[in-house]
Amino acid sequence: MENIKTVAALKPVAHIQALLDSLSTVNAKTKAKSGQRFQLMQNGTKMCFLLAQGKCDIKRVGDGLILGTIAAPSILGLSDLLPDPTNVTLQATTHIEFLYLPLEAILKHVDEHDLWKSVSYCLMDMCSRFNEYLKTNSGISTYELICNLLRALNNADFETRATVSAARYILDRTPMSRSGVMKVLANLNKGGYIVIKRGLLIRINELPAEY
Repeated sequence: MENIKTVAALKPVAHIQALLDSLSTVNAKTKAKSGQRFQLMQNGTKMCFLLAQGKCDIKRVGDGLILGTIAAPSILGLSDLLPDPTNVTLQATTHIEFLYLPLEAILKHVDEHDLWKSVSYCLMDMCSRFNEYLKTNSGISTYELICNLLRALNNADFETRATVSAARYILDRTPMSRSGVMKVLANLNKGGYIVIKRGLLIRINELPAEY
């Protein structure tokens, strides 16, 4: 999960901002409160979501599992090759400012203003994040997954670490049972490998390779 921090640090902020700035000259940004949801398909039209301020969770439709979190500036839904974007939804976790436009209109604007280089960097960023998600969430043991999510929480912003319990953070992102997660966290805390107070992760000392 250390690589997640590296991938996040390589986020092409300048290219994302270039797209946002250019599109904002012809489209007014909208504001929304925490909790509002957005789909990448609206009335049969593929949509693109450009986050200018705030944070959103990416959730799987059906069970609400959190697949990831995006923080401004970010873009989701930029690829026209995604056959079915209805399997995910976006939910604001803070007050946000955004552009929510048909993908076709965005690609036309990109073509007219020669912004394909910025688009390519944004798509490379999406591919890198998806690759990291697969490496840290697929084909690994339940314990390894819990460790990866503990590291992710430890690397999260202060507001998240101060308000979201370790158990809640993990359960929102995996289909594991609450009793199983609580048992692992309790044993790690008891063994001094992590420090949890009132449910919040205070720090990670050293996670054992095996459980």
